[in-house]
Amino acid sequence: MTDDSTNLPEVSVDTIKDALRIDGNDDDALIEGYIDTAKEYVANAVIDGPASEPLISSSKYRLAVIILVQFWYSNRATDMKQTPYQVRSLIQQLRGNFWQ
Repeated sequence: MTDDSTNLPEVSVDTIKDALRIDGNDDDALIEGYIDTAKEYVANAVIDGPASEPLISSSKYRLAVIILVQFWYSNRATDMKQTPYQVRSLIQQLRGNFWQ
C-alpha cells in the first residue's frame, strides 16, 4: 500500500498556528523558518538528495513536518537533544517506502 495523498494542503504558517492554537502574527517568521528547516530535515533523513514529489505528497511526510515544527516551537526555550519519537517513527516508515 502506498502513501500517496496528492490532495493534502501545503504545510503553512496557518497550519501550524491552528495546530498550536496561536493567535496573532508575532511569530510568523519564526514558524516559517521552522517549516522550511523541518521539510529539509525530514527529506534528508528519508532520501539522499532533494525531496521528490511522491515524498512531498505523502501524508506521513506532512505529519512529520508538522509534529517537528510544533515540537521546535513549543520547546524553543529548552535545550533539545532528541527528535520526537513520532517523527523518528514516521521517518523510518518513509524510508521503507522511499529509500533508494
